[in-house]
Amino acid sequence: MAETPTSTVPGTVLGGVRMTDGVVVPFAGPGAGVGELTWGQRKVWTLMELAGGSMSMGGAVPVTDGRTVGDLAAELRFFLCRYASLRARIRAGADGGLVQEVAGAGEAVLGVLDTPDGGEPDVVAGELAARWEATPFDHAEEWPIRMAAVRAGGVVTHVVVMISHVATDGGGIAVMLRELAERDPATGQPAAAGPAMGPLELAALQRTPAGRRHSDTSLRHWERLLRAAGPRRFGPRVDRGEPRYRRAVFTSRALHVASGVVAARTGTSTSTVLLAAYAVAVVRLTGINPALIQVVVSNRFRPGLAEVSHPLSVNGLFMADVADASFDEVVDRTRRASAQCSKYAYYDPGRLEELRSRVHAERGEVVEITCLFNDRRLALGVEPARREVPSEAELAAARAESELRWGEPFASYLDMLMIQVGAAQDTVELEVQVDTHHVSVGQVGELVRDMEALAVASASDPELPTGVRGA
Repeated sequence: MAETPTSTVPGTVLGGVRMTDGVVVPFAGPGAGVGELTWGQRKVWTLMELAGGSMSMGGAVPVTDGRTVGDLAAELRFFLCRYASLRARIRAGADGGLVQEVAGAGEAVLGVLDTPDGGEPDVVAGELAARWEATPFDHAEEWPIRMAAVRAGGVVTHVVVMISHVATDGGGIAVMLRELAERDPATGQPAAAGPAMGPLELAALQRTPAGRRHSDTSLRHWERLLRAAGPRRFGPRVDRGEPRYRRAVFTSRALHVASGVVAARTGTSTSTVLLAAYAVAVVRLTGINPALIQVVVSNRFRPGLAEVSHPLSVNGLFMADVADASFDEVVDRTRRASAQCSKYAYYDPGRLEELRSRVHAERGEVVEITCLFNDRRLALGVEPARREVPSEAELAAARAESELRWGEPFASYLDMLMIQVGAAQDTVELEVQVDTHHVSVGQVGELVRDMEALAVASASDPELPTGVRGA
């Protein structure tokens, strides 16, 4: 690999943490200039403001392959040279709106943090990741990526990386990691022939008449569903004390096996099966049909956007009637509704808020859209292997292993209920984020167990009814 020219600055401070050393990493790349944020960046920025942080992505990863500080400096340089969004600083423009300035060249710093004598490097790395995640980026002054090598006895044991959400999303990180692994080992250059579309280029395309037409078409889909939906997703707020905003993880090997069986039988994906189960379970819990769910859509399936690193994931709006049908029929309805949801999930977020305000004013009521679903496996290109129909004994044994664990609560939360599917191996991992003043702790347990029971029963019964009656 080509050497990355560097210099060392002892005791540098990075992300509010004093390092043992700071390795200066020069970089240069295309896409420089000043301009507006993309639709995806604007959506993320709004969420970050509401959440009061950078919604950063990353963590601490053990280094077991002998990589050195120099190797990690070369990786940081690759990221900054390759991805324009990591060279962007965001500030207020002359009209008071936000602009981003993408640098054509500059310098970043790789932190080096030594583990104290007698200390545990995994603890040091974990604490650094937690500190960085809790420390918002200064987007006007700081590059939106922090990276450090943790050493013990002079040997690198971990790399810690944290990236602001305004610079990337789950699909973007998958692009970065894949291209990092595919780069030329001799030169460190990317295997791809040219750079992916940068944020300034995409923002300019979104401002064209064609871009505005695409946004308008998507918003007509949103308006149709917002006008057709009932106003509520859950019952009225009930004060259940603190902590109000909770997080739980449900792991189910049975759901993994059963969703694979149903997906194979119905000719669809396990993600579609899980979304169908979620829709049915929510309707059975609340009595409100059809299900109206915001689904996170990556948008990297669109022409020219597959290799983009900056945020493209936005929420599409999904509606499915789950009444008077078998679960297989609901899976098919979900497949068709999901296709519409994804097709119309590319829009100007400011125009969407204007539309919602207009619809609410005309209806005289607010239509809640605070029930969400995000299959993170899709951003990583992961589709679990399909399975043959298992025996009842196998499914019963798998269900006995299922577990619901409650984690640390949130200080604040923006929605009422969200399920995120994690990229676990040989199991389904559902992370539940909930406002317990709208969905209780007990109801969360009922919901995820109902999803599991639906999929498991349907694995051996294609005619299994949802049990929901139409109006």
